[in-house]
Amino acid sequence: MMLTLELRYVAHVAMLTGNILKEPWQTNATTVRELISELDVHYGGFIKMFIDQETNGLCLNATIYYNKEGQSPMSILDLDYPLSDNAIVTFW
Repeated sequence: MMLTLELRYVAHVAMLTGNILKEPWQTNATTVRELISELDVHYGGFIKMFIDQETNGLCLNATIYYNKEGQSPMSILDLDYPLSDNAIVTFW
């Protein structure tokens, strides 16, 4: 099922996107990790910036905030966290 997300890019992450700060995104990704891989194909550099190659977890100098529609943002540590339709994902 295709999901519609709002993606936001803060600080140095916006350099990867060509200074796009916010965009709607349609995806078949089901987890944050799959979304990062998809963004890496589209923009380049997302895997290196967000996934620690030794631990396969979130890089210690990266932050991802996630909020489902109508909820407050929360920090994501688990890259296999499931995505939901109309969520906002902020990469920092």
